[in-house]
Amino acid sequence: MHIVAISQWREATMAQNTRELRRRIKATKSIRQITKAMEMIAASKMRKAQLAALASRPYADLAWEILSSLYGKDKSLSEEQVGSYIKFLGSYTENENQTKQLIILITSNRGLCGSLNSQLVNEALNLAKSDKNNYSFVAVGRKGLRSLLRQGFNVLASFDSFENQPDFNAIRPIAKIVMDKFLASEVSRVIVVYADFISTLQYKIRSKQLLPLTPYNVVLSGGVKLDINTKDSERNNKTEILFEPSPEEILSSLLPRLIELQVYQSIVENLASEHSARMVNMKNASDSARDIINDLTLTYNSLRQASITADLADIIGGRMAVK
Repeated sequence: MHIVAISQWREATMAQNTRELRRRIKATKSIRQITKAMEMIAASKMRKAQLAALASRPYADLAWEILSSLYGKDKSLSEEQVGSYIKFLGSYTENENQTKQLIILITSNRGLCGSLNSQLVNEALNLAKSDKNNYSFVAVGRKGLRSLLRQGFNVLASFDSFENQPDFNAIRPIAKIVMDKFLASEVSRVIVVYADFISTLQYKIRSKQLLPLTPYNVVLSGGVKLDINTKDSERNNKTEILFEPSPEEILSSLLPRLIELQVYQSIVENLASEHSARMVNMKNASDSARDIINDLTLTYNSLRQASITADLADIIGGRMAVK
């Protein structure tokens, strides 16, 4: 009687374990189907975002090259010649004693893209940690907005991030806000924080000075000004560009467009980095789910084999006892 009770308890325990394993295998397979679908969607969006970022890079580089040539030809343009946009031209050293600064923080609306958003927010907070009262923000993306509000920073405006390639007209309100604030002398410097797309598996968090404009693209790193376009600067010294009409007329129309173009390029670079990070993250999740399914299946099969072996042992033992 005692042996029968033990056998029944063992069978009930094994049955319960196998049911639990079947349930976990089924749930993990469902999760893997979801992550696999999200991986494919992110891959499709990533390809489009990459093409958009790579397609607009030559225009952004050429705009900086034209500005560099104009800046080098005549640094004594007056406000009457170029209008209020002459204030866009300047250098980091000319404004370092003025404290009011504006940061454009570009993040995503949704998560599941690894540590991308946290890296962007940390970069912006590191820039503003010296004096919170002297920094204001324009948040592009809900993830960054929530973090800034949680930290108690002054957010002048917020925009939803772009899920697909943005229309250039959708960028203009963002550029207009920062240009108006700068022209009104409410801020002395504008910085944009974004993820620079390098490859599908790699991106780099950048903090770029947007205003005042410098001859070359300036990146800030730990309070140090870095020139990342040294090759372009060497090329500009060897290349002569002819302007028609006058450099003054070109500057008056080029400068606002250049700001808009830089904001647009930062957003599409960040968008390509976001979709790449999400695709890689979902692929890792799918691979982990597959490994878990394999481990659970192996354990399930081992339990079934142990149950069959125990049943056979009981049958054989009972037959021998009868004999």
